Amino acid sequence: MLTIQHQWVLRGPNLWAHFPVIELRLDLGAIKDTSSEEIPGFNDRLKSWLPSLIEHRCSVGERGGFFRRLDRGTYMAHILEHVSLELQTLAGTPVGYGRARETDDEGVYRVAIEYAEEALGLAAIAVARELILAAIHDAPFEVTAELERLRDLCHEVRLGPSTAAIAKAARARGIPVRRLGSENLLQLGWGCRQRRAWTAETDRTSAIAESIAQDKELTRMLLRAVGVPVPEGQPVATAEDAWRFAQALGAPVVVKPRYGNHGRGVTANLTGREPIEAAFAAAREEGSSILCERYIQGADHRLLVVGGRLIAAALREPAQVVGDGRASIQELVDATNRDPRRSAGHATMLSLIELDAIAHAMLAEQGLTPESIPAAGQRVLLRRNANLSTGGTAADVTDRVHPAVAAQALEAARMVGLDLAGIDILAADIARPLEEQGGAVVEVNAGPGLRMHLEPSAGQPRPVGEAVVDLLFPEDAASRIPLIAVTGASGADATARLIAHLIQVQGDLVGLATQDGIRIGERRIDPRDGSGPEAARTLLMHPRLDAAVLALAAGPIRREGLGFDRCRVGVVTQIGETLPVGQPGIETLDDLMRVKRCVVEAVAPDGCCVLNADDLRVVGMAESCRGAPIWFASDSGSPSATPEIGRGGRAVLERDGVIFLATGETLAPLLPLGQIAWSEQGREECQIQPILAAVAAAWGLGLSLDEMRAGLMTIPRSFGHTTGAG
Repeated sequence: MLTIQHQWVLRGPNLWAHFPVIELRLDLGAIKDTSSEEIPGFNDRLKSWLPSLIEHRCSVGERGGFFRRLDRGTYMAHILEHVSLELQTLAGTPVGYGRARETDDEGVYRVAIEYAEEALGLAAIAVARELILAAIHDAPFEVTAELERLRDLCHEVRLGPSTAAIAKAARARGIPVRRLGSENLLQLGWGCRQRRAWTAETDRTSAIAESIAQDKELTRMLLRAVGVPVPEGQPVATAEDAWRFAQALGAPVVVKPRYGNHGRGVTANLTGREPIEAAFAAAREEGSSILCERYIQGADHRLLVVGGRLIAAALREPAQVVGDGRASIQELVDATNRDPRRSAGHATMLSLIELDAIAHAMLAEQGLTPESIPAAGQRVLLRRNANLSTGGTAADVTDRVHPAVAAQALEAARMVGLDLAGIDILAADIARPLEEQGGAVVEVNAGPGLRMHLEPSAGQPRPVGEAVVDLLFPEDAASRIPLIAVTGASGADATARLIAHLIQVQGDLVGLATQDGIRIGERRIDPRDGSGPEAARTLLMHPRLDAAVLALAAGPIRREGLGFDRCRVGVVTQIGETLPVGQPGIETLDDLMRVKRCVVEAVAPDGCCVLNADDLRVVGMAESCRGAPIWFASDSGSPSATPEIGRGGRAVLERDGVIFLATGETLAPLLPLGQIAWSEQGREECQIQPILAAVAAAWGLGLSLDEMRAGLMTIPRSFGHTTGAG
């Protein structure tokens, strides 16, 4: 029972939704006629294991709606849908779309489940199936352990908070977002208009600037040269050197690795020889080159500079616990680390607190050990540095930053050469000039974490992701290249090649994907079938591409969805009367029509759909297009084209061997077919319709009549040798 016969990961717009879903073909087997209320104890077990399902409104439309459906009785495919969604949400990626539909086969359902992370979505479905089976058979199920496993997987596979904030801000502006690889590298935009970001670094972040920021000694020298306050310091080769520097300075010192390492190995406010030696040993574990600097008294602040502007500032607190008079320090740390906002590394907004050698040394200074039980309200420091990566927290202080301090932060970022920088400042009061209080800039960070500004422990979040996106794409900067998607029972490849040629004649570099492979301009870069979504993603990744034309087959759309979120022009040549062979999920012509309609549904509101007015199934797709339709027909008397033209619509028509562009009742002659070399061999329908469709697409892209004529008169004869299949 609950057998998954097929499982398709639809990574782009698809039959179900305009976002990714996993589709299952689910066979209920022996329980096909059994609903939830008929299984003794099933509903109670499910509710007790996942009480948060009460938030699912379901078709009832209000909180508790799904529970009411359970009590009234519902089928297991519907339950699998809801449980899979809730497990993903509890793991850390909130999702809410799901559908379950019966098929013509008794007891078999199609189930669509939204996902944000593919690996997590698949894992959640597997866990949901086991959970439901356990509830059916009254078997034990370790919900807590399974949820913890899913949360760990979520932390492992999803974007980090900083990168996720950039991706979210980009999507809010309609900028295409693609994750490249499994790390935090993002492609924002398409083709020649794309930009890239990795965590809080961009494709304009200088490698030299990054190297300077890594070298704290070099950074200090450069900042001093432009009058930015920095602490006195020098490299030290041994603990003895550090001790001698501290003696000569006559003040407390900081010992830290010369090269940045997320605050690891940094020990501050050292005065005695023994603590300095211990700090040197701790720093040496993180790097071979060590610095010793004057200790700057004051609170730890992080100022975020993006594109020459101060975007956010945070007051950082070091890792610490507060006693309750009962629990040991170890127990307090364990309790703090159970906060779901904390995890190892940078996967969540806060990091775990580690009781490592530095923490033990810090406790020893306070006369404590991990087994000590601090008094109620006693504050126990576990670090002197306040980096979030070592367990610290942060409060927003952006509105308190003194203008002179802000100006020095901007100067520091400029001097190092960073477009995006985190400036670390020690100062008693960030609202006063640094010189008045002996404050200083102690570090400049390339690729600074954004999470402290996204969810500060106190104060308001700041739009740092938006600031990074604005840096990459200033207002009105385009992020998309023209994308033309073509599908149809025949003629799709030929139409796509013609469209690419018409665009390319204007001097643009055009990418073309058809069943014959992938081309960039005149060069074929991949001979494999390019009619699926992966070819689209490959083309859109090319950094010099000015436009992309895709010939899409029904099978890949059905199995994987589209390889893009929306297109400028969507073309449907025809549906035809023949089903593609060997394509699961496409059993009827209506299925085929719905698959091809995905292209029309993906047309942007300011785009257009090019539709064959001679195919009634294609005609009906106009209602699904957010853009404007442009019809094409080999007969100007087409029953579908005529009323549209009469209402001011646009159409490309062939009449008496001449191509016309019709707008309302106005007919503009474009070119006799006889002047198109490709059509000289005859007036076969497969030759004429691709020409009309390609002209309509070019019209929709804004090409002038002269530009279209120039393209049509230079089409190579070889273009007509194959027409492709949809």
